[in-house]
Amino acid sequence: MDSGERGVAGDVRLLALAFTAGVLALHALSAVPALGLLLVLLLSVLPRWRGRAYWAAAVLGFVLSVWHARQQLELRWPESRFNEEITLRGAIASLPELARLRDEKEQEQRIWRFRFEPEDGQALPAMRVSWYGGPEALQGGSCWQLKLRVRAPHGSLNPQGFDYEGWLYRQHLGATATVREAQPCGAASGHFALKARQAFLNRIAAVLGTRQGANLLAALSVGATGGLRDADWDVLRLTGTTHLMAISGFNLALVAGMAWWLLRWLWPLWPRAAQWQPAQRVAGVGALLLAALYAVLAGFEAPVARALFMLALALAASGLDRPLTPSRLLALAWIAVLLPDPCVVLLPGLWLSFAAVAAIFYLSSARWRREVNWRAALRIQLFLTLALAPLGLFYFHGFSLSALPVNLLAVPVFALLTPLVLLGMMPAMLSAAAAGFTLPALAWLLEQVFAGLGWCAQQGGALWWPAAPAFAALLLAALGALLLFAPARLPLQPLGLICFAPLLLQTPQPLRGALELTVLDVGQGLSVLVRTARHALLFDAGPAYEEGFDAGASVVAPYVLGLGLRELDLLLLSHGDLDHAGGVPAVRRLLRVRHELGTPGALPCRDGQRWDWDGVHFEVLHPGGENKKRNDNSCVLKIQGPFGALLPGDIEKNAERQLLLRHQDALRSEVLLAPHHGSRSSSTPEFVAAVAPQVVVFPAGWHNRFAHPRPEVVQRYGACGSKASMWLSGESGALEIFQDEAGVLRQQPWRASARHFWNARPQAQAYWREPGADCAP
Repeated sequence: MDSGERGVAGDVRLLALAFTAGVLALHALSAVPALGLLLVLLLSVLPRWRGRAYWAAAVLGFVLSVWHARQQLELRWPESRFNEEITLRGAIASLPELARLRDEKEQEQRIWRFRFEPEDGQALPAMRVSWYGGPEALQGGSCWQLKLRVRAPHGSLNPQGFDYEGWLYRQHLGATATVREAQPCGAASGHFALKARQAFLNRIAAVLGTRQGANLLAALSVGATGGLRDADWDVLRLTGTTHLMAISGFNLALVAGMAWWLLRWLWPLWPRAAQWQPAQRVAGVGALLLAALYAVLAGFEAPVARALFMLALALAASGLDRPLTPSRLLALAWIAVLLPDPCVVLLPGLWLSFAAVAAIFYLSSARWRREVNWRAALRIQLFLTLALAPLGLFYFHGFSLSALPVNLLAVPVFALLTPLVLLGMMPAMLSAAAAGFTLPALAWLLEQVFAGLGWCAQQGGALWWPAAPAFAALLLAALGALLLFAPARLPLQPLGLICFAPLLLQTPQPLRGALELTVLDVGQGLSVLVRTARHALLFDAGPAYEEGFDAGASVVAPYVLGLGLRELDLLLLSHGDLDHAGGVPAVRRLLRVRHELGTPGALPCRDGQRWDWDGVHFEVLHPGGENKKRNDNSCVLKIQGPFGALLPGDIEKNAERQLLLRHQDALRSEVLLAPHHGSRSSSTPEFVAAVAPQVVVFPAGWHNRFAHPRPEVVQRYGACGSKASMWLSGESGALEIFQDEAGVLRQQPWRASARHFWNARPQAQAYWREPGADCAP
């Protein structure tokens, strides 16, 4: 090996970058490569050339990622066995999460969700299990024999939206299931750390019940965040303090520091021990062991693993008298986290954790003159706020402008609070009497601190800045943060402010044609974004469930922000059913809405309302009066531009007859959203024939429990629709509809154009016209 190659091979920072590039390359693909390509890549490492070390690291990252991906995909439950019922014996391999939901009759329903791992020898994947109406108490690490209805991983798929299938892949879950029958079988073997965490939670629950302080204490002590409600996460998001509640390197550093300090001063009190081993070495080893124990009890998430590996590497280097520079220490920890499980590269917490530590190292090496403590703290917090802002915008589509002042107060408070919580938990676990004394006091203290954060969130709620800038703008902003806090008197330093300008000067993505419709994949529900040259209309906002999926926050707002829009000209709600209106509060919270129509408190939809935007005509065709059925009072919107589109909400046969009497000529449209998701109570032959659509979209969930669209309705569109192509939003993902420059009506399904290898494959179009079929009723 020549000197040039030795130099490259010796720089672990460059090798870490190359390894990461290989890992990211695999996770950007829509399919896992064939084994033949891997063989070619491995052979390419053999020739000696100057950049071989780089290339070998990249190939290693790619090949290792392929191996892990193939292992996971081979264990996935096949779609052909959808809803198959099987009986399995296995363990609840996570802390069960309890949600209490209210149905339409205001009756409370208990839902448990947990990771279920079948016993060895069954060759089945770990599953994400939902247990509706399960027992009052459920224990992590317990053994159960469950009769499960099993499904392949599948979820909504939209640009910028939450990728549930990707989350299942990152968690190594190969199926989802619901419990049909259950029989306990005692305690499962193994899972010692999980059982210890569960014991902590049981003691907390026994003393504190379900009060807010119990959930906060569980989150801060053992990383059990399942008890935190959506409102709690909103407080943390609005104040930029989520990192303080989740177990991270910050918490681990406090534990290790506390252990080191105690051992460092207690060890010399035993003279013979001090002669055997120096106090500093014992303190370092003891701090590492206690930190490792705490990391396991906290769930060993990626940020905690990062901190533990860095501590171990720093202690090892110090013991060998070979100190590591901060950047090399960070690079080694990065490789140590990725090697066992390359798919953690997809976790936001991993990037935020490493970026925060890298920012602190960068600032400490920038040769600032010595400052008083408060000024140093202000500088560090300001740099962290600016440096992490691009990552926050990328992952969470927003940024808290109040994060800087709140964190300046909250970080010191939690720096004192976390050790206090951990010290208070120790006697509580050893004695029920001690628990009755310490836990209520700790819970009260946490509740007061959280109440303060809640007050800050209320005052600064308007300071949440929603946005989803382009990736290039985020990279430029990160560079700007580095320039602003570079060593003093750097000539390029003032350019840092200019680098942030693209974040503030977002321009909407250009339209493809004069009219563009996007039917979002919100599961069993409806949400459509309509755009003209200078206006945007949202027709319905999808479903939302208490302490569960919220299409407004997870799908609609991220998609709108991703287009470079921060406001809607009109929010039009067809009717108040949860699958159409549930996401409205989140849309209002995350986007500016200029006008509303059909929402509570706004002007109701009425036949005859019309307006024009940029040469496109909009007209409300229904309701013309009150109907007995709520569905028949749905707002029906007709759009006429380069092509016609009819959005009829959930109307049924009676409303369709009224439309045929009043507006039969106006119904004809190239694009139709099938009324009421394609139910048998709508889409009469006369209505279908009057519309004569070229494109029919059924806004329904994949394998939904209502069996929408009904087969007879699909056949009806095939018989009566003129050259109708049909789409199911739950299969296609978000469907973008526009007219190209040649005047051809195009449909672009997101699942086919932008899927990753962990996403379910797009289904072949299952709905075809039957030539010559009878169109009569």
